[in-house]
Amino acid sequence: MSSITWLPLTIAGVTMLITAGVWVPIAVAARGGRRLLATGVPAQAVVESVTDTGMSVNERPVARFVLTVRGADGEVYRVTHRQSLPRIPMGILAPGAVLPVRVDRQRRERVRIDWAAWQPAPGAFPAPYPYNVPR
Repeated sequence: MSSITWLPLTIAGVTMLITAGVWVPIAVAARGGRRLLATGVPAQAVVESVTDTGMSVNERPVARFVLTVRGADGEVYRVTHRQSLPRIPMGILAPGAVLPVRVDRQRRERVRIDWAAWQPAPGAFPAPYPYNVPR
């Protein structure tokens, strides 16, 4: 075969390898996160810090959390965790916020924030601007 035939096949092969190299780890991580939400041990975590990573997944921002986790056995430890978050809590997550998490039974440093179970604390939402203005 001539080199003209091999060139498109080589380009297609390299493109497929690069695509697989990018998307396979993302798919594996997403599946692991869903599994952890389904099988992990429920716990509570206090946000020490939250920073934007500059990345987004499915138009949801990915944040880096430093959390203090209190496990079901009462043990308290710190973890650093990256996870996408819904847009609604983005503006009200601050140090001191308490979040429900699921903890891996074998590796306690693996946590997943359970956004479906999260309820903001009363008073977490600031009052709209006109109500804060003294009359």
